[in-house]
Amino acid sequence: MFDNDKFFKESPVGVHDQVERHDKIASLIIGRVADIGCGTGSLTQYYKGDYTGYDISIVGIEKAREHRRKTARFLVADCTKKDQFDFYQYDTIVMSEFLEHIENDDEIIKAIEKTAKHQTRIIISVPNGNRVPSPDHVRTFTVAQLKRKFAKLGNLTFYSWTGAKERIIMTIDLRVEQKKEITLGIIAKDEGKGIENAILTTLEYTQDIVVLVDDKTTDETEIIAKKYTDKVFKYTWNNDFSDARNQLTQYVLTEWVLFLDGHEYLERATGLENIKHENHDALMCEIRLESNSIVRYPRLHHKNLKYQDQVHNKLVCENLGNENNILIVHDRIKGQSEESTAEREKQRDEMVIGIMGKQIKEDKKNTRASLHLALHYHARQKLKKAIKYYKLYLKYSSYRGERWYVRFNLSLIYSSLKKSIKAENQTRLMETESPNRWETKFLRGITLMDQKQYNEAVKHLTESLDVVKQESEYKPIVKDYMMIWGNIGEAYYRQQKYYEASEAYRRASQHAKEDELKTLFKRRSKLMMKIEENKRS
Repeated sequence: MFDNDKFFKESPVGVHDQVERHDKIASLIIGRVADIGCGTGSLTQYYKGDYTGYDISIVGIEKAREHRRKTARFLVADCTKKDQFDFYQYDTIVMSEFLEHIENDDEIIKAIEKTAKHQTRIIISVPNGNRVPSPDHVRTFTVAQLKRKFAKLGNLTFYSWTGAKERIIMTIDLRVEQKKEITLGIIAKDEGKGIENAILTTLEYTQDIVVLVDDKTTDETEIIAKKYTDKVFKYTWNNDFSDARNQLTQYVLTEWVLFLDGHEYLERATGLENIKHENHDALMCEIRLESNSIVRYPRLHHKNLKYQDQVHNKLVCENLGNENNILIVHDRIKGQSEESTAEREKQRDEMVIGIMGKQIKEDKKNTRASLHLALHYHARQKLKKAIKYYKLYLKYSSYRGERWYVRFNLSLIYSSLKKSIKAENQTRLMETESPNRWETKFLRGITLMDQKQYNEAVKHLTESLDVVKQESEYKPIVKDYMMIWGNIGEAYYRQQKYYEASEAYRRASQHAKEDELKTLFKRRSKLMMKIEENKRS
């Protein structure tokens, strides 16, 4: 049997101090708190409210009384015996790194159910599986196990915090009805590298998780998923992404479903707690790709909506909302193995060329097929074919937002082919498709520089600095003020306007995030000023 008194006698008072864990737990506490298994009272360093700590170790409690704040109360008690506890006076009950040390928690849970007030918050922290090994741990937990064990008590929330892979932090609001209306849906094949991160970033917002695992998967995708949900199902791939998504929604019990790939994660999700008041059937989400470009797609929608098309599937929805604050990051490099990425790319290549190539032969007015064929060939630097399908798209499409994006890509291609006049012409046409976008002004400035029209280039580059909010499905580049000012400085330098160049480079240095670039632009600014002074003298 583990000797707690001996452990605390031989350990420093801060043996269990963990800044990030305690800080997160403290942020979740409401009102008067009972800290069960408090040890030496580390939590009092982070929570300054009404606090009572309980622990079985006399030595631990003595150290807590000696070293922690004097307004905190510390009591020796065996927390596994229900007859010692009446929790009615507390608003929050903390059991942090406690449950893994006891073989049976039935008595204390019964005491909480019997004596604690309605809406009392229970905060639980336990190691995530066996990732924090210790000789005094007698059992392990997973998110899936905790859901099964505590769902009957009230509203459960699991938190996405910095140490979530090592330790689970959850709250239970006693006798409060479950509030979350979203299920996370993932269709996965060999996503063992990234799927845990995908799940962890959504835990706080989702009620349930459904994972469809391709039956040809060879890595630990299924094992990892089962740590977080009991709803892991095998499926057989039939060369149809829409069919896979439609299969998954059959298992969704909540009103809403959020789709992520196993190599994606949720970076921003403001307002999801109010999703039940949403009047639209689907919401557009921003998806940031590895290139830093952003596309928008309805990844969050009512479970009863259906997908169509085998590849680059489309959600069938007439009531689509655009205003939200949801950002998904697509990250194959950190979230998927090289082998899995190569296999997925090969699969997508075959599907895009085979399926959409057939569609465009049957109907050249199929703008969806021509767009995705163009994007496919553009990504693989087959530029002549990309141009061909971009032009075919423009011939038949009337969707201005997408036409703007196609012209943006054509401008980039022509610039790479040293056809600056054609590149600039596309930027002129971009303005007619979607006016007043900073990207248009910036790209036109760059194409004018290629033509050595530096005065005009400065005009358009400077205009691109203005903050122009433009709702759009495609955001191909991230606004970078250092990049814009750097190009303005280059344009002024080419005109031998050294004073103006110096000022532009100085502004670029102010916006640089990396010290190396900051130093580079400062040096350029000083050099331009020196040239200007020599010129005047």
